[in-house]
Amino acid sequence: MTEFSNIPTLASLALEYGTIQQDQYRQITALYTLRQKKKPPPDYADLLLGQGFATQYQIGLLQLIQEYHIIKHLGEKFGKIAVAKGFATKEEIRIALEHQKNEFRRAKIKILIGDILVESAVITPEQKQQILKEQTFLEHQGDQIYSLAHPKTSGQEQNKLLAPLSEYEQQFLQIKTLDREFAAAVIEKKLATQLDVAIAAKAQEEAFEAGRSLKHLGDIMVDMGMLTCAEKQMVLMEQNRLQQNDRESFSSHIQVQISQDKTEASVVIAKEDIAATSLSALKQALSSSGITHGIYPDALLQTHLATEDLAFVAAKTDFSKDLIQHSRAKCFLETELTDTGEKRKGQLLMTRTAGPDTYLKTDVFGKKYHQNRGTDFTFHCGGNTRPSRDGLGVVAAKTGTPGLSVERKLFVHPKISVLEDADLRYGPLEPYADLSVSGILYGAYPITAGHITAREIRDAEIDAVKDITAAMGITDTVIRTQGDIYARYLHNCRIETFGNVYVKNEIIDSVIRCSGKVDAGQCRVVSSNIYATKGINIGGIGSQRTRSCIIASGSEHHIVMLGHAIQQKILRIKNKLDELETQHQNQDHMTKKNFQKMVELKLFHDRAKYKKRILEKEWKKINTKAANEKNISTLIKNFEKRMKNAIIELKELNKKKKDLDTKKHVIENEIASLAPVIEKQILSLVQKRCAVYEWARSHKNICNITISGKAFQGTEFRGIFSAKVLASDTEKFSVVEQQQENGHKITLVPLQGNRM
Repeated sequence: MTEFSNIPTLASLALEYGTIQQDQYRQITALYTLRQKKKPPPDYADLLLGQGFATQYQIGLLQLIQEYHIIKHLGEKFGKIAVAKGFATKEEIRIALEHQKNEFRRAKIKILIGDILVESAVITPEQKQQILKEQTFLEHQGDQIYSLAHPKTSGQEQNKLLAPLSEYEQQFLQIKTLDREFAAAVIEKKLATQLDVAIAAKAQEEAFEAGRSLKHLGDIMVDMGMLTCAEKQMVLMEQNRLQQNDRESFSSHIQVQISQDKTEASVVIAKEDIAATSLSALKQALSSSGITHGIYPDALLQTHLATEDLAFVAAKTDFSKDLIQHSRAKCFLETELTDTGEKRKGQLLMTRTAGPDTYLKTDVFGKKYHQNRGTDFTFHCGGNTRPSRDGLGVVAAKTGTPGLSVERKLFVHPKISVLEDADLRYGPLEPYADLSVSGILYGAYPITAGHITAREIRDAEIDAVKDITAAMGITDTVIRTQGDIYARYLHNCRIETFGNVYVKNEIIDSVIRCSGKVDAGQCRVVSSNIYATKGINIGGIGSQRTRSCIIASGSEHHIVMLGHAIQQKILRIKNKLDELETQHQNQDHMTKKNFQKMVELKLFHDRAKYKKRILEKEWKKINTKAANEKNISTLIKNFEKRMKNAIIELKELNKKKKDLDTKKHVIENEIASLAPVIEKQILSLVQKRCAVYEWARSHKNICNITISGKAFQGTEFRGIFSAKVLASDTEKFSVVEQQQENGHKITLVPLQGNRM
């Protein structure tokens, strides 16, 4: 009986789980002591019910928990025997006990540890039976404890006292158990006090008893104003309980995830529901989560839905402007310039002060709080710049034209003039220079530049900060720039720019995504897709023999696609660390497996040594015949041979263990050195994405498409919220998106002097 003294009584459990108070606990234990000499002996369930300290469903919950303690105690004994016999390791027993605990917590299922070990192939059914034989006396004592916890009564008294719980009551008990974890998490995160939790729990029980309604503790705390919807959702998501809670205030297929600092809100949409998800449903989910600040514009959110993004950032409170103001950051891009408009090497481009130690920030819920000085989202060094000696400024590392990019990076662009073709197949040019090429610019190497001027651009991959001008045209080229693009023609090009695109003659087999406008009033567009944020002007679209074109105005495809590219870079960077961690886990598993073999081999060696010693003693005591002596001598030699082989194999395994440990330490050191670098790279990309989205927030979207010539049948026009495909060839018209009672609609308006 003393072996099970650590099993808590119903009174102890009632006190621990808040069913009774400390004074009630003292009263119950005193009554139990007074009635111990009476027959039948007292039972805590009777006392709790008789004193009105607990209801039948509360007693049922406490009995379930007490049963789990008994099962857990017996499981620990089972595990000790399994380890002692060499059938399982301590780690395997720990994992099995954890699985047993999780299953009870999830569905109140009491699984024996022996069954778990057999199902996971750690032990065989025969080994399980062997352990159970040695544990029989424990099971007998366990039955005694169980009988004490559930005393048998007869007749009507038994039916009245221990009547089985209804399905409704069982559901309530399961909710109460899950809510205990929820309450602990809420208190730990300091979202509410213990008094708040106790008041909500009392209201939950009263609602169940009076109204016969099931309600989760989180919902009650939200109704009572103790928690916000977002805080409740955050706790439920950490506990993987979203699928179990049927009273979420946001759409079932839209999950809102809040960052740890509460300055960013992301949405996750189920793949099967993305096509049916509307902007209004998305905004409703954000509103239901209590998010009021930093929500991105409708055009940006709608573009994410149109591109069927399953996860994206929907709200972000930008702190960069406050940092710039507090640190008194100043740029000197237009002062102290030379006659040619350049900054000399060593001159300041930006300066700031250290600023206060704390800042007043606003999160996505509109709450203001003080944040310690941390990451700087103001200005950073780009190409040909460096930090100042005091770390509070940016200095020109070369002489050249200064510039500031959208992601708040400062650049200096030296001037390079090439009086012939610039064939980069023979080597790259200086990075981030202002290039002026008299001939053709080729690009076997990626080109980073400021401003580019050339007669023609072919087969290049360009990442620029300023304008790109091609006197003739651009062919087979990928361009990412923050300035304007000027060309006579675009053939098989991929253009991404924050500026405008000006084309005179034709656009063929190309994709253009720009945050400005596309001005190509005399240009024909064939087999191409054009996405512009501030309007499109085109001469003609399509032909009878080519694929139809997509012409979209007002949407944020350029920003969203740029966000996709940044996210892919983040994932690629994370994969480096994930691969190393996977290697470390595999190496650790191999090390443990090798050590387990060593343990098993040592046990085998010790058993052989013990049996050899027994045979030697028996041989000396008993006078046997020569044949038996020969047999015993042979057995002793066999044991000696096994011991010798075991020692040889132990030495080999020990050497292998040392090699595995060395490789494991090498990987650990590599992870330790790589983790800070990867964290810094990811932070830089996150800052870039934030800056780009904030830039998009500050610009106006214009849905206006003008066709001065002919557009062929099949051409698809898209606005911010709607789309329309031409049913027949049409000439000289404009495309406008209008809001109507049943939503937005694309309409075609003839140009003046033209009848459609």
